[in-house]
Amino acid sequence: MQQTKNARRAVIGACIALFANMGINSTFSIFLPSFMGEWGEDRMATIALSATFGCVMTFLCSTFLFGALLKKTQPRTVFLLCGVLAAVYCLLCCFAPGVWMIILAGLFGGVNLAFGTHAMGVAAITPYFGSYGAKTPTIIALVLASASVGATAFSFFPGALLQLLPWRQVYLVILAVVLACNIAAYFIIPKLDLSAAGAGETAVQTADIPGLSKKQALRTPAFWLVFFGILFLAISYLGISTYMPSLLTAYGMTQSTASAMQGIMQGVGILFVFLGGTISNKLGVKGLILLTVAPLVAGALLYALVYPSMAVVWLAVVCSVLCVTGAMTSNICPVITGVLFGSKELNSINPIFSGGAFWGGAALATQVIGRVVTATGSFSKGYITAAAICVCGMALLLCALAANPTKKQAQ
Repeated sequence: MQQTKNARRAVIGACIALFANMGINSTFSIFLPSFMGEWGEDRMATIALSATFGCVMTFLCSTFLFGALLKKTQPRTVFLLCGVLAAVYCLLCCFAPGVWMIILAGLFGGVNLAFGTHAMGVAAITPYFGSYGAKTPTIIALVLASASVGATAFSFFPGALLQLLPWRQVYLVILAVVLACNIAAYFIIPKLDLSAAGAGETAVQTADIPGLSKKQALRTPAFWLVFFGILFLAISYLGISTYMPSLLTAYGMTQSTASAMQGIMQGVGILFVFLGGTISNKLGVKGLILLTVAPLVAGALLYALVYPSMAVVWLAVVCSVLCVTGAMTSNICPVITGVLFGSKELNSINPIFSGGAFWGGAALATQVIGRVVTATGSFSKGYITAAAICVCGMALLLCALAANPTKKQAQ
């Protein structure tokens, strides 16, 4: 009974923290017009380096630091670190005298994203997987969905506050919210004492789970197939998402309607992230991959080949709903990690996929798709490229499943 209660508290705390930490990192585009108003529209590309460098920091920290940090401290303690990082980010933005400090703030935001979102949420509830059994993928999906809810909520409430307060003061309000959420998560998530003699069933579960170590996983072809597969899916999905408002306005939609379409995409994306757990339970990881990629590719191709000649809102809605299945890429990371490498070092391997590959793809997405659009002068060709990259990512993931090292080890 106590273990079930602790498991429930761990999920609640992780959801609260992910809501805040993902939310704060979705605000950059909201404040971008304010930054340009402060320092000039001609510096937009320079200001955007804040987001690019932030994604690079997420990639580096998730890949090389996350696993080592988690071995030395508890998940709930890491959320306190995220609160500090969020405070630094908001204060730098609030008092920035120039663009250089906004870029510096982006680096702290990237570290917060690495330690405080997808991989960290899974790490916080991993010791309690035994309490959920077959429902584990659904629990993972619930925690990941809280991050998507945060991204959506933080896309709206700062915009509303900007109608009432100067943009610098809005950052102070965001700071208070995010800091409070991370502190709350620290106190809600139970403290783990896996080394104690009386740690009980939780200690047995984490000590005796079969699987590959991180070093063993790194030596398998499947690891690198998954890494680049997730990277390609992230480039495709996030590239499509980033340039969707620009594509819609280029074909005649007003900016306000295009922004509403982005909101629809984010809202429906929450549903798909949550459904990812049920899908992986019913159809397995292969079914999850197919149902992530197929609609995304269909939506991208419809935008590229049909929408230019039929630029109507209802078609854009259909395309956007299809494209948001790409949000389930975040579900694929922990599920495929468990299938291929077991749960022995899930919290060391998953961050490389969930944080490293996914946010590495985020850093590349704007450059890869954007350069195609710039070079060809065509959003359609950019979206066709995104669809092709997505198919390549799917192929790599399916090849990884075919080369499952855990099955080979069992044989």
